[in-house]
Amino acid sequence: MNGVLNILKPPAMTSSDVVSHVRRILAQKKVGHTGTLDPGAAGVLPVCIGRATKIADYIMRGDKEYIAEIAFGAETDTQDSYGNVVHTCECDITREALASVLPDFTGRLWQKPPMYSAVKHEGRKLYQLARKGITVEKPPREVYVHELELLGGERNRFLLRIRCSKGTYIRTLCTDVGKALSCYAHTSFLMRTETCGIRIEDAYTLPEIEMLMRDGDAEKAVQPMEQALSFLETLRCDPYLYRFLTTGTPVDLAKARLKVQADVNYVVYCGNELIGIGKKEGDTLKIVSMLKELGEPRR
Repeated sequence: MNGVLNILKPPAMTSSDVVSHVRRILAQKKVGHTGTLDPGAAGVLPVCIGRATKIADYIMRGDKEYIAEIAFGAETDTQDSYGNVVHTCECDITREALASVLPDFTGRLWQKPPMYSAVKHEGRKLYQLARKGITVEKPPREVYVHELELLGGERNRFLLRIRCSKGTYIRTLCTDVGKALSCYAHTSFLMRTETCGIRIEDAYTLPEIEMLMRDGDAEKAVQPMEQALSFLETLRCDPYLYRFLTTGTPVDLAKARLKVQADVNYVVYCGNELIGIGKKEGDTLKIVSMLKELGEPRR
């Protein structure tokens, strides 16, 4: 079984827990997720199976979409409702006041990774250090917020829809929005609705996957690698290049009459057969992630 499962992660479960459950349900060793989702958050968690674990990084780099509730009047050490309250204030934030500052949080932003995050410092995750009372200052990271929409709410609690780049911390965003309004704030609810085109409407719960497995229909929930990689450019090569591409031999672009842009990842096919993900290296095309299993019969 090779492909991507669109899992609806429940709250109070880590992303690693989801991987362990999928590994047990499918009785398959090669399983990995495509980017950590906070334990308290729910939503889309694409899980790669078999050879599809090689495409996890590509899916991880894609844009994300979230629905978040921002709550004004309190700040926590984890920046969400699962942490300890460290600051409180009296406030009465109106919808109009919130809407007035949201444009300042779109486009290119710089964020400091929160201490309760999976970012590593000297080989250890920040949240592991935070639990021991150790604070580390990490340099700000550049992120991009494409869309920030106020969906509704009242009395210091509002729903936001955020479409953003990889690495954007919604918890930090909500905390910073509070600071812009001279008020403490935290993320009281978070749900990821999309990762790299993989939508929550198509997600399966773990019990549903288990039921499909019992009925022998688990593959119905598995998205083929070709579909999961549809966000990348496609490159179709002549059949004679098959032996070069499948052995990792660089292909001369001019001789193969291929037009390839620099710094662009391509899903490479020979005919209708998926070979791997290729990239331009000098004047050649090189497969950088081989998805065709060696020894597998040619279609």
